[in-house]
Amino acid sequence: MFLIASADYRDCLSRAYFDLSGAGANRNATGDALSTLSAMARFTGPCEPVHLRIGPSGDGIVIDDGSRSWGCITVSADGWRCASRRMVNFRRSGKPLALPTPTTGDLSRLWRYVNVELADRVLVAAWLLAALCPHGPYPILLLLGEQGTGKSQSSRTLKRFTDPSGVPLRAPPRDDKDLLVAALSSWVLALDNLSGATPQMSDALCRLSTGGGFSARRLYTDSDETLIAVQRPVILNGIDDLASRPDLAERCIHLTLPPLRQRTTEADMAATFAEDAGPIMAAILDGLVLALRDVNTVNIGSLPRMADFTKWAAAGVPAMGFTREEFVIAYRRNQSEAVALGLESSSVASGIRKIIERTGTWKGTARELLSRLNQDAHDGDHHLPGWPHSPKGLTTILRRLAPSLRHVGIECTRTRDAVNQYLTLSCKPGGEVPQVPQPPSETAADGRLVDMADAREVCTGDRVEFEL
Repeated sequence: MFLIASADYRDCLSRAYFDLSGAGANRNATGDALSTLSAMARFTGPCEPVHLRIGPSGDGIVIDDGSRSWGCITVSADGWRCASRRMVNFRRSGKPLALPTPTTGDLSRLWRYVNVELADRVLVAAWLLAALCPHGPYPILLLLGEQGTGKSQSSRTLKRFTDPSGVPLRAPPRDDKDLLVAALSSWVLALDNLSGATPQMSDALCRLSTGGGFSARRLYTDSDETLIAVQRPVILNGIDDLASRPDLAERCIHLTLPPLRQRTTEADMAATFAEDAGPIMAAILDGLVLALRDVNTVNIGSLPRMADFTKWAAAGVPAMGFTREEFVIAYRRNQSEAVALGLESSSVASGIRKIIERTGTWKGTARELLSRLNQDAHDGDHHLPGWPHSPKGLTTILRRLAPSLRHVGIECTRTRDAVNQYLTLSCKPGGEVPQVPQPPSETAADGRLVDMADAREVCTGDRVEFEL
């Protein structure tokens, strides 16, 4: 199935005309036919849902296998199977390729092509389960590392098992419009070699992750606006930390890739991949089967942000060689580190933490807080892109930072009287403050060498204590 306005549909129409008449179709006649067909489809045709690569079917999932025969893979709580008849309507766009034909599940073969630390493998497995779920929200997989860590190769491989394409990796989009065009033509967006994300692009990626609207002017008009709601799995890779804004950081799975221990030629990798692709694909499908079976009954305690993803992944990873506890611990640690790194990259958050460290509690207006931050700031901070220059700008930043600050034990509340609105910053009693793990170099009171990554930093009143 193709969009009527697409080049693929125009080619199908021209081919059908040639088969009937033995002659090429006139360009104007083709345009008239397309306009008429579009109007008929809009006003008189039956309305049915159409999906891109992944679609729901009852309580199960149907995956467009991308083959020339338009076959599919059906997944339910009872198992998965390859089928020749489509259970739902799919459209294709761009340059889609066929998914690997599943055989017998073995996810361990994936790590020959995806270079991540051993402890991070469960997070990659969880992202794969999310990427083949028809309903979001979808975590953004962020692959960071120096040159020679296999970021692009890892991205291509993960794309190969979720939404293979003749052009698997895309250049960074210039704006929201480019991002929307990419999202409309691909189920999984894999953006290669990013060197940073503007605030506008960070917001757009957040909308793409959790679902949001994109708007654009309709061609040749000033008044007609097209509104499109879209939600997609995303892979980002680069050398720099791309998710510096806390709201984007909390939607990401942050993985730092280690240097490659051994390099392999493309030819050798292609030869082994042909043997490994089927077992890897089957292992992912096995995970989807278990996720469908257990997602409504799995219990993982208090849910973090991206709660739907967390439950879905926790339900499915046992079929892929991991435990649910292993995933939950790894994901919570990853999120805590992401929050900490996001706050470290915010000059405003750093200034607020310094105020709390000195005073324990602060209360005043947004104007007074901005004045205090300006007094404490380093000379260069005032010129940073994210530094506020008005009380209103500071209030907007605080609203964005509030969930991350709360995560590290700092509460920001608003009150007002008849004249002013006040901000109160305080250290939340009993609030846990996760830190980026440090190497084991501390000694406990009884002489034990303690890994400080296993300690909990607890904020009590205006004191910070470590519980070992």
